[in-house]
Amino acid sequence: MSTLTPTSSISFILNGRDVQLSGVDPNTTLNEWIRSQHGLAGTKRMCGEGGCGCCVVSALRKDPTSGKDATIAINSCLCPLYSIDGWQITTVEGIGNSRDGYHPIQERITQYNGSQCGYCTPGMVMNMYSLLKESPTPTKQHIEDNFDGNICRCTGYRPILDAMKSFAVDADPKKGGKCIDIEDLSVKKCSMPCAKLCANVTHTSSSTLWFRPSKVADIFTVFSKYPDKRIKLIAGDTGRGVFKGEALPDVIVDLKGIASLAAIEVGAKSLLVGATVPINTLIATLEAHKDSSPTSFPHLAEHLKKVANVAVRNIGSWAGNLMLTHDHENFPSDIFTILEAVHARVTVASSPTETSTHSLTDFLSVDLKNKVITTLMIPLSTANSVVRTFKVMPSHQNAHAYVNAGFSWSLNPSTHTIEGSPNPSFVFGGLQAHAVHATKTEAYMVGKSLTDPATLQGAVKVLQEELVAIPMPTEGSESFRLSLAYGLFYKFYLASIPDHISDRVKSAAVPFTRPVSQSYQSYDSVKSEYPVTEPMTKLTAKLQASGEAQYVADMIEPDGLAAAFVISTVGNATIESINTSEALQMPGVVQFLSAKDIPGTNAYHAPPFARFEPHLLFAVDKISNAGEAIGIIVADTQENADRAAKKVNVQYSSQSKPILTIADAIKANSIYDYPGEGNVVVVGDANAAISSSAHSITGEVSCGTQYHFHMETQSCVCIPEDDSYTVYSSTQWIEACQHAVATVLGIADNRVYVAVKRIGGGFGGKITQANQIATACAVAAYHTRRPVKIHLDIDTNMKMVGKRFPYYATYKAGFTDDGVINGIMMDVYTNSGCHNNDQSGDVAMSYIDNAYHIPNWHVTPKAVKTNNCANAACRSPGTLPAIFIMETVAQHVGEALGIPPETVKQKNLYQQGQITPNGTTLKYCNIREMWSKLYQSADVSNRTDQITTFNQQNRWRKRGLSVVPLKWGVVWNGSGPHTVMISIYATDGTVAITHGGIEIGQGINTKTAQVAARELGIPIDLICILPTNSMTSPNSNATGGSITCEYNCQGIIDACKILNNRIDPVKQKMTNPTWKEVVARCQSTGVDLSAKAFVNMKSDDHFAYSSYGVNCTEVEVDVLTGEVEILRSDILFDCGQSINPEIDIGQVEGAYVMGLGYWLTEKFVYDEDSGEALTHNTWEYKPPECKDIPIDFRVELLKNAPNPVGVLSSKACGEPPMCMSCSALF
Repeated sequence: MSTLTPTSSISFILNGRDVQLSGVDPNTTLNEWIRSQHGLAGTKRMCGEGGCGCCVVSALRKDPTSGKDATIAINSCLCPLYSIDGWQITTVEGIGNSRDGYHPIQERITQYNGSQCGYCTPGMVMNMYSLLKESPTPTKQHIEDNFDGNICRCTGYRPILDAMKSFAVDADPKKGGKCIDIEDLSVKKCSMPCAKLCANVTHTSSSTLWFRPSKVADIFTVFSKYPDKRIKLIAGDTGRGVFKGEALPDVIVDLKGIASLAAIEVGAKSLLVGATVPINTLIATLEAHKDSSPTSFPHLAEHLKKVANVAVRNIGSWAGNLMLTHDHENFPSDIFTILEAVHARVTVASSPTETSTHSLTDFLSVDLKNKVITTLMIPLSTANSVVRTFKVMPSHQNAHAYVNAGFSWSLNPSTHTIEGSPNPSFVFGGLQAHAVHATKTEAYMVGKSLTDPATLQGAVKVLQEELVAIPMPTEGSESFRLSLAYGLFYKFYLASIPDHISDRVKSAAVPFTRPVSQSYQSYDSVKSEYPVTEPMTKLTAKLQASGEAQYVADMIEPDGLAAAFVISTVGNATIESINTSEALQMPGVVQFLSAKDIPGTNAYHAPPFARFEPHLLFAVDKISNAGEAIGIIVADTQENADRAAKKVNVQYSSQSKPILTIADAIKANSIYDYPGEGNVVVVGDANAAISSSAHSITGEVSCGTQYHFHMETQSCVCIPEDDSYTVYSSTQWIEACQHAVATVLGIADNRVYVAVKRIGGGFGGKITQANQIATACAVAAYHTRRPVKIHLDIDTNMKMVGKRFPYYATYKAGFTDDGVINGIMMDVYTNSGCHNNDQSGDVAMSYIDNAYHIPNWHVTPKAVKTNNCANAACRSPGTLPAIFIMETVAQHVGEALGIPPETVKQKNLYQQGQITPNGTTLKYCNIREMWSKLYQSADVSNRTDQITTFNQQNRWRKRGLSVVPLKWGVVWNGSGPHTVMISIYATDGTVAITHGGIEIGQGINTKTAQVAARELGIPIDLICILPTNSMTSPNSNATGGSITCEYNCQGIIDACKILNNRIDPVKQKMTNPTWKEVVARCQSTGVDLSAKAFVNMKSDDHFAYSSYGVNCTEVEVDVLTGEVEILRSDILFDCGQSINPEIDIGQVEGAYVMGLGYWLTEKFVYDEDSGEALTHNTWEYKPPECKDIPIDFRVELLKNAPNPVGVLSSKACGEPPMCMSCSALF
């Protein structure tokens, strides 16, 4: 086939089977195609940006540089389907499954409890599989480095890393470590149902043409043949994940088949690298030839490892990265910055015979229309060269830079003066639209001696005069980024003369090297109670690890359609017009639906579940917030619906500046009537207590919002039946979902059947917010009379769906000379957004005391109305900010007295029998004992002394240690009801259970099965948990508040008691019968083998009981950059007698790390004029990654501490530990 003929078919191998495709749209991604195949749902979709890792598959292809076969992990969401022609693709189903047997990696991650909700697990497995295929004996460090692009919101990463590091060559055999046998890595031929659909699948083609040239000259033939077309040259095409909104190209030219562009040559003076060489291949080349350029290549290689992540670097090329910064302003290319710093040059071909070579700075102004980058030249460094590069970013991995910098100069070793050839090079990215040279400072430094103090002073003065930062709302203030630039130059300066600087400032010159993380877990169990209290993995963990566990987002319905929301781009405006003409002409589009098409009531959150005004499904005329739903586009596929939704043109009028912050709302007096004076906390006389105190302070504190970052974004499938609707929703609240759909459709609730098997993470974001997706889906199903699915893309999920409530508080406190707090007065404001239905201010009032007995309180809550989307519950809603506010007060008291804050905290801790501000008597309070125990086990006193010494010895790196206690009240009243149903099958004795909770990763299905097995006296493998549904569990409350497991375990106990009361009389008449014989006899004698229990627990006090905890966190901060390393975290948590300590340890770790993200890496930024979210994807929003967790992570569940009040002596654990994570701030 001629290389000038557009490609119309491809062939590849999928899980050991040949696949041939023709007529496929060249814009189709590998992920899109895989997920359209029945039985291949293990490869997930979430961000579509290569930022989360849940879509990772393994690819075996011939390395274009070495010519050898190589296995790599790739992001299937970024990989064009046409680009894998001739490759072998392996998905998670292909390496192991329930039919063919599980792969050792799947077994290991299950064994280590590394899968909670499970949505991220297949990507984790395939990333590790790809690593082991290439490196069967990796080190633990290699493995941790390899997981720089896989996000897990549930686990806190520790068990995942432990599982994967158990394959390391240096793993501890005593902890289960064992390298994998080569034979075990072999792909098993997949016997899953996909085999029927793998071959000869035809997809609708588009007008885009795909070319696969074999030589550079062919590229120019394409240029000349299509002079007026949008032509895109690609190698890996990973940039599509950053700039997703660009118009689809008319012509795509895949350059990977051109051998000359994949060539690498090491010469006497330079390294030449072809344009299609992937970044990871460039890294390997620099490391392999480090002796050729020892002062530059190692630094360049280390920096390149911070670019994107392994899966992106495996196919993304250096030239593609440079093109992103060439074509887009504000793309802070690390590759551009560091290569420009070492005087690298690029060669550009303008014809088959004409080329030109440019510095990278000059390259930015080159018109590249009908031109192609061919080569990168990196000069070898000289013996006198000093090179350093830096990157300061929001998290430690997989993040672009706030500021990056590259420095090089030639330093005379005798005189320590800077030589003029080559010229010094100081390049800064993140200040301007593109990286810039500090040319005046470069010139100033020539001939200067670094050991002369005046040189540094003069250089910094020149640098401060010439560097200018432009506004970049998502990247920090101009002053912040400039301070980073000055600090990085200072670091480079000191690194150049390490023998001439004092020990105290050397910490600025030596980069922090993070060691391999380590962990410790401790708990007890009671064997006589097994399987209750038995540590065991989740029942479906292996299915999650093999990708067989199905989520709503994975469902494929025959003859189904898809829908996508059209959302507003401004807030506080009026809709002037909606033009859908362009969208309706796009491929696959069926129709547009808006408020006028709703057959029932336009409200997805309505009474009795909405406490105040109904929340509209679609805006009618007034737009309250940017991101508000205006309508939906219905199309044949989710991708077509998503594309078309963005083409709906909405015009607005009467736009006013949006109110976005609590400060804005206070200024505008935009305050809801609720919660009102009825929720004011008044205990004693706070004003008098403060006035009579020896000391008093006033202050203010605030904390922002947080995106839930559930790995499965909001999803729903709605199927119209003959006279009803079946709804599969990723909801945490079936009852509310059922009622919302019925309300919107204008039908009775009993015409809506809702079922949920599992959801890929919730964290509160799918309690009420899932209703909007379900109701929109139902409206589409109503009009089309076909099944409709909505699976939100991450941008819509982050813009449209409510997030954590921000808080702001002002306070005044009075206290004694030794830190005993006498009274506190507070005004506490919460940002409810444009609706107040889910507001959490009243919750916060019950937790504002945290673990401290303070005799006098006066706290007034106020909810403000803003032009943000209506905020929603997010893990530990209200409680997290309330406890942070109180900890801030305690910290402030200590600082005011000049004593350690821990002294203040210890003096004010609750004692047993004392009463909280909400009137709860603490009958079983052990916080003081736990404080003492943690203080001793964490060696707080000695470590505090060591930190003092460290800080005295180091000017530019500082350490701190903070201890935070926790009292987290558990509310029974109003948290129910929940309904449980148990069915015993007489033919084989197996048991099926449905309950009122939703499996969101917290292990509720496993715990309820454990309890049922214990109560019935049968093996747990006889028990199956069926999906929660509106028929068997009607009227059940939401899964949330960390209480749902407890509720439903009690329901299991009650239902089993009913069954045992029926079964026991039959059993007593038999002699040593087996379980199967007993239930068979029951059936034959007419005994009902099914039972239902309705649970609605009550307590006399507001809190039925409290979960207690203490956390000690030690951090190290780079004073010049603000970068933080969490050196160690010790958590002691009172879980009562855990029903499953292995699961509960995971809950503690996951909650804590989610909290670290809230305080340290995650931020939400809005456009001040439009109100639109700017941090709406993985490029801008950064939850913790695996190197953001504590280096030394120790968790202990308090032993011998049964809860006298809790179900089976247990306590809640899903949310409380998150509230201790603020220790990292203090």
